[in-house]
Amino acid sequence: MSAESSESPPGHPSPASSGAVDGAFHILALSGGGYRGLYTARILADLENHVGEPLARRFDLLTGTSIGGILALALALEIPTAKMVRLFETHGEEIFRRRFALFGVLRATYTQDRLRELLQAEDLFGQQRLTAVRHRVLVPSINYSSGQPVVFKTAHHPDFCRDQQHRLVDIALATSAAPGYFPRHVFDHNQYVDGGLFANAPGLLALHEAQCFLGQSREALRLVAIGTMSSKFTVDPRANRSGGTFDWGGWNPTVMPKRLFGLAISAQESLTHFQLTHRLKAGHYFHIDQDLTDERARAVALDKADAAAREVLLGAAGESSKAWLGNPEFRALLQHRALRPDAS
Repeated sequence: MSAESSESPPGHPSPASSGAVDGAFHILALSGGGYRGLYTARILADLENHVGEPLARRFDLLTGTSIGGILALALALEIPTAKMVRLFETHGEEIFRRRFALFGVLRATYTQDRLRELLQAEDLFGQQRLTAVRHRVLVPSINYSSGQPVVFKTAHHPDFCRDQQHRLVDIALATSAAPGYFPRHVFDHNQYVDGGLFANAPGLLALHEAQCFLGQSREALRLVAIGTMSSKFTVDPRANRSGGTFDWGGWNPTVMPKRLFGLAISAQESLTHFQLTHRLKAGHYFHIDQDLTDERARAVALDKADAAAREVLLGAAGESSKAWLGNPEFRALLQHRALRPDAS
């Protein structure tokens, strides 16, 4: 892993590592899932509307992967989450506009050009670098040039000093370069692919960070994880089970990498949720997500951004946020204030 991810000894936490005067340390973890991240964004906007100020001020550490990484960076900049909802609601079909790719054989089906243009707007990320954010944040990706997982981090530990000069747009595109959907993102002479390949649900990464680099005890930790209504990828027992490209991709073998990627992130989501229920004390872990019914599952996907997908994602998010804000324990968690909004 990158130097800021693993080489630093975990024995000396940052002097500013304590979470707040209440002794708690709150983590917000946002999963990847392509356009399904509109579900996540709407929930964040509803929670932010409830607290009446930037939501990041209620958390001591933010983390996100792929679309979740983009949202985590926006939160860390204190960009209104309602603006991110409008961004993806309005421009989703532009981001996922197919290009000529010979069914994905010649090149990826989509390009990140439109997403780059949108994020580079002056009222979003612009040309700002990681030094600009106001809150601690972790964003995973994979350096395909070295074959190593990387975690881009703010300077919240004395040994973290390399990532600060990376542009936020580059980090955002690196974490969201989903194989089979988008080209690899190239910057700083390295090629990057989606962090969802190893940490689509990044709550465990953040838990490790809080304990090993920020000196937090298990008793202090509270974690809110927000998913993206990920479908459970299962097999049709009547189908070919020989394991070839036709088995995985059907009549279009180029679908194979997308299905494998979908299976990987879905399984990760389930495993991470299971482990976090064991790693955190009872009542300290909140997992916000919804299972898709068969009917709604046909309307949404990582790359579906049409009116039907928007209706399902925004409607389900409204249901989720209403239910969770009706939970007294969850509302109490949102009363927490991080000790300082400064990431350094």
